[in-house]
Amino acid sequence: MQCGVMLEKAPDYAVMLCFDVKVEKEAQAYAEDNGIKIFTADIIYHLFDSFTKHMDELLEKKKEDSKMLAVFPCVLKPVAVFMRHNPIVVGVDVVEGQLKVNTPIAAVKHNSTTGLKEIVSMGRVTSIERDHKKMDVCKQGQPSVAARIEMGGHQPSYGRQLEEADTLYSMISRASIDCLKEFYRKDVSNEEWKLIVKLKPLFDIP
Repeated sequence: MQCGVMLEKAPDYAVMLCFDVKVEKEAQAYAEDNGIKIFTADIIYHLFDSFTKHMDELLEKKKEDSKMLAVFPCVLKPVAVFMRHNPIVVGVDVVEGQLKVNTPIAAVKHNSTTGLKEIVSMGRVTSIERDHKKMDVCKQGQPSVAARIEMGGHQPSYGRQLEEADTLYSMISRASIDCLKEFYRKDVSNEEWKLIVKLKPLFDIP
């Protein structure tokens, strides 16, 4: 069966679209045993709608499963430091892009002694608040928010590795970019794709 081949090569497309036909019990049992989804309908549009809904649900599940890997681009300007360390709580303006919960944040600094670039990983944003109200996202141009940044292990601190004037960035990677392309392409604006291109050299991404 072609569905069996699809099950091996592209499991998401291991489906049978049955228009105006009766599915025998043996075929139904075979499909269930082998993880093949069967869609039936007497009206072709209903069949298409069912398949589209199924694919949308699969995409949403993949997005949920990959949400810790997907890093939306942002550039942040600190306006106040409320807690310097463990956790860091900093008031920020979103200068470019959008800041989302779970975003890994880093400062990119220049070591005056060695002359080399230093990427200071700060951890992930675990909450975003404005006026004591939690938010999932803050976009460019919106009022300032307080971002709580936590890290397992030793977290850098303001006054030592970090300065309040340091610009902060979402810490993108090749894997995070590929994840956005595969599962979140429609959620990323053209300006944000341009921002990703601009951030790549900061994090030495080819």
